[in-house]
Amino acid sequence: MGESTAERNVFGASEWISRLLARIGISVDSKHASRLTLLLLVAVVSLPPLLLSAWSGTAWGTAVDIPFLHDASALARLFVVVPLLVIASGAIGMQLGNAMQYLESSSLIPDSEMPEYEDARADLGRRANSLWIELLLLVVALLIPWIAMRWFPVLDPRSDLSTWASGSSGGTTLSAAGWWFGMVSRPLVGFFLLLWAWRYIAWGLFLRRVGKLKLAILPAHPDGIGGLNPVTRAHLSFVLIGFALNAALSGALADELLYAGFTIAQTGTEIAFFMVISILALTAPLVVFVPGMLRAKNQGLVDYGWLAHNLTGAFDARWSAGGTGLLDSADPSAMADFGADYDQVRSMNSFPIGLHQLISVGVILFIPFAFLVFTQISLVELVRTMVKKAF
Repeated sequence: MGESTAERNVFGASEWISRLLARIGISVDSKHASRLTLLLLVAVVSLPPLLLSAWSGTAWGTAVDIPFLHDASALARLFVVVPLLVIASGAIGMQLGNAMQYLESSSLIPDSEMPEYEDARADLGRRANSLWIELLLLVVALLIPWIAMRWFPVLDPRSDLSTWASGSSGGTTLSAAGWWFGMVSRPLVGFFLLLWAWRYIAWGLFLRRVGKLKLAILPAHPDGIGGLNPVTRAHLSFVLIGFALNAALSGALADELLYAGFTIAQTGTEIAFFMVISILALTAPLVVFVPGMLRAKNQGLVDYGWLAHNLTGAFDARWSAGGTGLLDSADPSAMADFGADYDQVRSMNSFPIGLHQLISVGVILFIPFAFLVFTQISLVELVRTMVKKAF
């Protein structure tokens, strides 16, 4: 109950980044660690392509068909995805830590099941913060771009257009900015995406073990899901990763709309596919709680039905006997309160996510794709039209 903020954070700074900061005298437990990690990554990943393309005259202007500052895919990866993935370490880690604290301090997990829970928590910590796993993911992230550039030297598939990365139409020689983006920026962005995919798998395995415990799910709990709301709310914080991934996909689609002649209608199928996959991936791990919730609801209907029958029978007996002073007693109020409890049991959800939460998740995941409309419509013209119609 008295854990510090750092101790409640399931996902601290990446292990190898933590060691790097420690070597230069920065404590990883410092409240500034995540900010320093973000600044370090922006300095290494995002700024060099911008500065190198500016130096070569391809960051803006008409020197090439696609300047750096007009490349939506690169900008989304470097200036949206990277900051979000770093910020997520603190935001999501804290949410999951609070959920685990709730599991340990509430009566949801019986004392007899706590040893199994503690073992599951220890496995989560080992998996999520394993240095060897991080190094393996880093190697994979470094190899993929190297192999791609070795066998497919053109970084940008739009070979009929000159870009900031290649410098000439159909060129196979990368510019300095293109080399940095291909050999440094993309691998590091890929590493953090792989790292979060692994962390999500580790958390999903933890939930799977928790879902198999004999949880004390309360069918009359006011949250409507048996007392699992803190766990569900924490799990849905992973929507931040889904937002970052969809931002990267949206940037790639924006380039197709701007430079390949595509229309929003043509990309509609891809957007719908990404949305469905994102929502399924985010909600699937919570299925482990469904069997326990169904058992709790069914047993609750039986238990509360039995109590309702006895309570109603006793009330009817007193009423039939004349019910002297019955209306002035607490019995009618007790009947009404118990009726509300029974309605709560009957309306308990069989899935940990309610419709309103699902809609909220869908809206958040769709926001990056909503900005694609501005590839077809000028924002200035849109505002001008709205003002004209309003006044």
